[in-house]
Amino acid sequence: MHFDLAHAAVSAILIGFIVLFFRQKDPEDAPKRQWDWRIFFAVFVVMFVLNLVWPYRS
Repeated sequence: MHFDLAHAAVSAILIGFIVLFFRQKDPEDAPKRQWDWRIFFAVFVVMFVLNLVWPYRS
C-alpha cells in the first residue's frame, strides 16, 4: 500500500508543477479559460511516461 501512496504523491506533485508552469507561462490568458488543451496533453504525456518508468504492481 505504501507503494500506491508514493506513486499517487509523485503524480500529484508532477501534475501540480505542470499546471503551475503553464499558468505562469501565460498569466494574462489564464483567467479567460477554464479548460486548456495544452495542459491536458502535457499531463497525459507526463503521466504516461511516469507509468512506463514506475508501473503499478499489486
